[in-house]
Amino acid sequence: MTARSIVIETWNLGREPGAIARAMDQQLRLIGAQLGDDDEVIVTHAELDAASRARLAYVLGRPIRWQTLSPAAGYYEHKNAGFDATTGAIVAFLDGDCAPDAGWLAALTAPIARGDATVVAGFTSYAGALAPLANQLDFPYFGGRAAGTVRNFFANNVAFAREVFAARRYPAIAPMFHGQCQVLALRLVEDRIPIRLAPAARVTHAWPDGPRAWLATRLLRGADTVSLLPYVAATYAPRARPLVARLGPVPALSVLGLRAVRGTLTALRRGPRLRNLALVAACTLVDALGAATAPIVYQRLA
Repeated sequence: MTARSIVIETWNLGREPGAIARAMDQQLRLIGAQLGDDDEVIVTHAELDAASRARLAYVLGRPIRWQTLSPAAGYYEHKNAGFDATTGAIVAFLDGDCAPDAGWLAALTAPIARGDATVVAGFTSYAGALAPLANQLDFPYFGGRAAGTVRNFFANNVAFAREVFAARRYPAIAPMFHGQCQVLALRLVEDRIPIRLAPAARVTHAWPDGPRAWLATRLLRGADTVSLLPYVAATYAPRARPLVARLGPVPALSVLGLRAVRGTLTALRRGPRLRNLALVAACTLVDALGAATAPIVYQRLA
């Protein structure tokens, strides 16, 4: 068994081989410098040609185990299939559009290697002046009961002890866009498995590639707010779950409203104020539209 396995999915990089290779070039250079002799890298893909695969293995500086999926496979199918190709006692998940900091892999996996944790969430951030507020909107971490723990994680930057993920995996839930990792986190909470936060295990997440991608992503995030709340209620307030389900988008819209208030207060405390306020307003408006029309959004965009 290898020491550590790193699973990288290419689902969110599109299907054009040249674009995938360009996006992953710098990422693999950063990862290659962090690997030990016993580590392995698995990359999931749908239609990456042999020449592109050879080029990326050369950039990494070692062989890559390629896991080929159907073009119809979704984001979490890539994650689960990537895990199936691993042999490591520790399995770390990274997205193809995330650039890891130096020391990312060590910071993410060391608590598991020491026996201090079985699940570790890294810190995901956007880049640029809007990042602090955008992180609060898109990548919030909710504190756990014990110091240094959280109640959620993001699938683009997380590590598991092999047996913990193997016993649970990302659930197949439809319709849902990118909320399955939050559902898995809720299951970990129910199973009393702490999620350790490793702030030094930082990756920089790419911004959406243009206005159309931004709009589609935001609509789907809003729809996922509706889909996720019944699972949250089932974990923290089981008696309220039927009511939450009956109310449709109303609880989600309330959550988005509270998030908007918090985001506005943050925007007023830090610069650039006008751009921060515009970001809060735009995200709230589009997310709310996605929540209010969730069935249509999933049908058209998921």
